[in-house]
Amino acid sequence: MILVAGGFSTYLNSVGTSFSRARFAQLTTTGTLDTGYSFSSIRMWGQANVQLPLANGKIIQYRNWNGCVPPSGQQTCAAPADPLGGQEVIVSGPNAGKSVLTAGYPCANPFACFVNPLIVQNNQYTAAASALYEGGILEVKKRFSNSFTLLGNYTYSKGFDTSTDFNSDYGPQDPTNLGLDRGLSAFDERHKVVIAGVFDSPWKSPVISGFQLAPIFSYNSGHPFNLLAGGEVNGNNHTTNQRPIGAGRDTGLGPSYTAFDMRLSWHHKIQEKATLLLTAEGFNIANHTNFASVNNEVGPLFGFAPGFTTFNVHGSRFLSPSQPLGFTSAFPKREIQLGLRLTF
Repeated sequence: MILVAGGFSTYLNSVGTSFSRARFAQLTTTGTLDTGYSFSSIRMWGQANVQLPLANGKIIQYRNWNGCVPPSGQQTCAAPADPLGGQEVIVSGPNAGKSVLTAGYPCANPFACFVNPLIVQNNQYTAAASALYEGGILEVKKRFSNSFTLLGNYTYSKGFDTSTDFNSDYGPQDPTNLGLDRGLSAFDERHKVVIAGVFDSPWKSPVISGFQLAPIFSYNSGHPFNLLAGGEVNGNNHTTNQRPIGAGRDTGLGPSYTAFDMRLSWHHKIQEKATLLLTAEGFNIANHTNFASVNNEVGPLFGFAPGFTTFNVHGSRFLSPSQPLGFTSAFPKREIQLGLRLTF
């Protein structure tokens, strides 16, 4: 039997949209952000759209909430936690063409920039995220005889979304533009292969009948992971979801997974109402090392390091777990499990 299937699905998901210290806002009076968070009397001048070149020559643009011109009557802006020290060039508004340093940093008086600087985070959750899954399946199943069946399955798929989970740590980097967080889903698994077989003993002897051997080979490509800056990038005081400057969401690709498992069982009838079942199961019999996670904290200036080419990176077994992109954990090695069951 050959089965070919394909399709796609879309859904809305909950997204944690958090506003650190009731963050810099979009409007100057009363209004509502597209995330559903209502606010009033919030100042606008604390942000700037800026651009600058990465080490590979690509020009990137992002929103830096540090960029500002002090309003009338305010003192000179105070230097914030800007990893680039104000080198970014403002691309729009009255200060277009100037660097953030030239135009000025956020003011020293936090009450002029935040609704309430005593509130570290004010989290609003709303079903504003979306996802798209596309996939196709090719499956082949063949029974060669009463004692031998073979199954093969291949899945090609691709998943996108704008949020990973219902948690403020997965909130959008720019809460005023959720679309910038659209990327590959954390569960995206581009290729998946499963080959399995079932071999039943063809003999009728009481001793050698009742045996069954079931091997299975499985492979899947890696899952995306998000690169993190590990600190402040755009000046909105929410550091747990900040990516390196210029990086999209989930641009890293985690390690693939390969395993060969097998189950051997013997089913024997002792008497009219009693049956004995012996099992021996092996997992990852080839003892293949399957890494499970990657150190994804690469720093805010990852894209400016000499030799940088792309944010589409992979983990490396040659790096220690404490180094950026080093593997931090692995799935279990070879495991053997024995079982006995008496039914009467």
